[in-house]
Amino acid sequence: MKSLYLLLIAAAVTPAFAQTAPAAKSGLNYNRIAVGYSADDVLKGYNVTGSALLGGSFIVSGIYDDVKTKGEAFGGPIAGLSGKLSGFGLAYKFNVGPGDLAIGYFYKTGTVLGVVTALGDKAVASAEQKGFGLNYRQAINASLEFSVGYSRQSTHMGFVDIDDPTLSDELKATANVYTLGVRYNITKQLDASVDYVFKNKDSGGNKLGVSVGYNF
Repeated sequence: MKSLYLLLIAAAVTPAFAQTAPAAKSGLNYNRIAVGYSADDVLKGYNVTGSALLGGSFIVSGIYDDVKTKGEAFGGPIAGLSGKLSGFGLAYKFNVGPGDLAIGYFYKTGTVLGVVTALGDKAVASAEQKGFGLNYRQAINASLEFSVGYSRQSTHMGFVDIDDPTLSDELKATANVYTLGVRYNITKQLDASVDYVFKNKDSGGNKLGVSVGYNF
């Protein structure tokens, strides 16, 4: 219900801002390549991300993750999990007051390996994560920016025992995810960013991410 309220507020506030906001664009740059590190209660790892602005309004992004578990994962059914994930995002942005509001879709998939206690052995899994989201971004001054976001995210993992393919298990989780981000523009091309993601324990718990990006 809380997520529905947020969507309704965004839908109601956006036209009002559009009528009162100046015609000038926010001037925010969306053409960026970055390397980073992130960790939540379950997973940690390095990532490479990139985004580009097309046609003045469409944002295309991509991500590559190399992750592993800190210990047991998702309440204990998985241990020693590691793998590689890749994905993409598509969003449409428009000027809202002094900043930009982007509405988009993201999708991530990959293969992971771990020990599933329900199967009693090592298992390989196909992992999938997807969802829709809203993100507002605004410059505070020439060097500092902030962003806030909300997404409805679903995660699915389907495991198959390596030694006995007839044995299988799966995990599913759907969660409301809230994000806060701060970016410091060291120069016009170079930035450092910190993001904090609020999500429930079924989806891995809250996550902290840091990255260094090159803007082009």
